[in-house]
Amino acid sequence: MLFNSYVFLFLFLPATWFSFRLACSRRATNAALAVLLVASLLFYSYWNPPFILLILFSILFNYAWGRGIERAVLQGGNVKGWLFSGLSVNLALIAYFKYANFFMANLALLWGAEWLPREIFLPLGISFFTFQQMAYLVDCSKGLVGGHSFTHYALFVSFFPQLIAGPIVRYDQIIPQFSRLRTFALSYRNIAIGLTLLSLGLFKKLVVADTLAPWAAAVFDTTGVPPVLETWVGVLCYTFQIYFDFSGYSDMALGLGRLFNIELPVNFASPYKACSMAQFWRRWHISLSTFLRDYLYIPLGGNRKGTLRRYGNLMTTMLLGGLWHGASWNFVIWGGLHGLYLCANHALAAVAPMRAFPRLQRFLGWLVTFFSVVVAWVFFRAHTLGRALELFSGMFGLNGGCVLPGSPGTDRLVVLGACFLLVVAAPNSQEWTFTRFREGTFTARWAVAVGGVLLISVCFLNRVSEFLYFQF
Repeated sequence: MLFNSYVFLFLFLPATWFSFRLACSRRATNAALAVLLVASLLFYSYWNPPFILLILFSILFNYAWGRGIERAVLQGGNVKGWLFSGLSVNLALIAYFKYANFFMANLALLWGAEWLPREIFLPLGISFFTFQQMAYLVDCSKGLVGGHSFTHYALFVSFFPQLIAGPIVRYDQIIPQFSRLRTFALSYRNIAIGLTLLSLGLFKKLVVADTLAPWAAAVFDTTGVPPVLETWVGVLCYTFQIYFDFSGYSDMALGLGRLFNIELPVNFASPYKACSMAQFWRRWHISLSTFLRDYLYIPLGGNRKGTLRRYGNLMTTMLLGGLWHGASWNFVIWGGLHGLYLCANHALAAVAPMRAFPRLQRFLGWLVTFFSVVVAWVFFRAHTLGRALELFSGMFGLNGGCVLPGSPGTDRLVVLGACFLLVVAAPNSQEWTFTRFREGTFTARWAVAVGGVLLISVCFLNRVSEFLYFQF
């Protein structure tokens, strides 16, 4: 079920909210949480009902294994054995559904054999809910997890605003909220914040990202090498498409959580304003980069074992982060590029700290960062390595004869210019929304404006398209 669909906005969401509020009004807190749990499982099963068995197995297994790890911690048992076996089962599930054909195809290539890909359907959100539960098992082994019911745990994994495309939430960010009384109170402030973020997110997805999508596809999904300007316009269209698509989803997830008094962590914070690659990854997909830092980079040694080891840890982390996005060498190359960017970022910061001419250095840092991110997106979006290399030929005039600018159309240039100003100069949705509510400047005029944004978005609901991060 898509957030940007009639059935979600006009049937599922109102029915779930009113059922939740009805249970809360009768002070039946357990029933209110049960409503959210059942609704979340229905939300997941709407896409492909048989896969509800997969997520139920994952929830039951990890909850039971978490209890086993907790007992081992308290009784001095074999914590590492419990943890290793639990992580292995989770990795086995994601390896089969997401990477089996990729690994087997590459092994067959090495052996000179033929491999016919198996028909394996990728369950929605498997990377998100699997990583979330792996982090939970690690936290259990560290004694960071307290007592909680199965309902709390199941809702922590399956809560529908963040189930399909994040954020990747942790135990201490969500489960304690299921026990606090204000979660079940009627908060008009949270309702207003939730509807505002939901409206802004819908607009970003339906009006902006989905407008850019066919223009990007016209370059990425065709054959031949387009002229220089046309190639750059197509690549920039995707650069802003994925920005507004993922930013829109992140806004909607936060807003939907607020409608139920659940505060999800911010997962997107104006990444194209970053003045360094390290800053970019503190702003883009924050929950994933935090997960990779805390559960991979730091356990590998982080920056504690010398410069060379630090760069090796960065490369390993980003290569695996690229592979997390999909079973393709293009994603691995994309992750490897970002690994190289981060290594260069830390090396440059060590020898040339920003002291003299800070404004000029920030501008140059922003320019290099933005350009580097755009270049890496080519590998992320292109379906094959060959197509990515063809587009590089088009971008830099290396195609032997098509160096003259193309004619991409005034409408595309105007839209790209507006997108550029929005992402680098305007406050993001969370900044704008929370500042206005914190300062008490969200007036009736602004409420009408947000209502207008929502109305415009609803007019675009005929554009049925998945969020880009659904495929990961």
